[in-house]
Amino acid sequence: MRNSNFTGNRVDTSTLPRIGGSSRDAEIWKFRINNWFRREGITTDIKKFSYIIAAAEDDIVRVLMKKETEVNRALTLDECVDLIKRKYWRENQKGDKLRQLKRLIIEPKETVYNFNTKYLDLYDQLETEDKAFISVIDYVNALLPRTQIYIRIATEEYDSLVDACRKAEKYENILQEFRWRNERCSYNYNNYLSIKQPIVTSVNNTNNSWNRNCTNFRNLRSTSINMPSNDIHKVNYNILNNYNNVNKMKHLQIKTCFFCDKPGHLTKDCTDWPE
Repeated sequence: MRNSNFTGNRVDTSTLPRIGGSSRDAEIWKFRINNWFRREGITTDIKKFSYIIAAAEDDIVRVLMKKETEVNRALTLDECVDLIKRKYWRENQKGDKLRQLKRLIIEPKETVYNFNTKYLDLYDQLETEDKAFISVIDYVNALLPRTQIYIRIATEEYDSLVDACRKAEKYENILQEFRWRNERCSYNYNNYLSIKQPIVTSVNNTNNSWNRNCTNFRNLRSTSINMPSNDIHKVNYNILNNYNNVNKMKHLQIKTCFFCDKPGHLTKDCTDWPE
């Protein structure tokens, strides 16, 4: 197709360089369309802008026409190139954020709360039309390294992405409380075992002390007839201690003779007691 410019010369638009679609390098396009303007003899900004609109894809045309309305004049080639670069840069950023969100996975030691904060922050940075590409299934799959939470969350239905995040945090808190209770019970049981052993040892020490006191009493009783009064008081003190020890053994339900130190009977029934 050939058009006429303001001088009446015919312009060959079939060779007009296109921008958009798969051709997104704005600098190369600027170089090519500049050569085309020189070859066709187009010098005014108004004519150049009309051909730039003809060379651009619809998504670029909308950006250029919006800017033209704002400034109320035809845009220069440099202004058009700058707008095209910004548009593609934003699209690349949007694509990068979308891909990053799709690939985001929770770390093994990362809390669900911290992961949700990072996940929802990236989600909020997306454009409205790009948020439609993120579903609850994408979020659930991101929790796969946390097997217990993943299994629980994957079996439920949610009204929104925020609802799924809130349920995941709640279930993690339940698991943490359950682990804390188990650790506390295990700690108390270990303390019980560590305290129990000294008690058993003290009972054995009591038995040994009781045996020694009973032996001392027999030896002292056989020689107490000719003892001075002071020594007799000492013997009486030893007898009192032995009596207390015997009462302790009675409390333990062990029948042992106070005099002969033999189990099975008490002192009153001892056959070895002197008449």
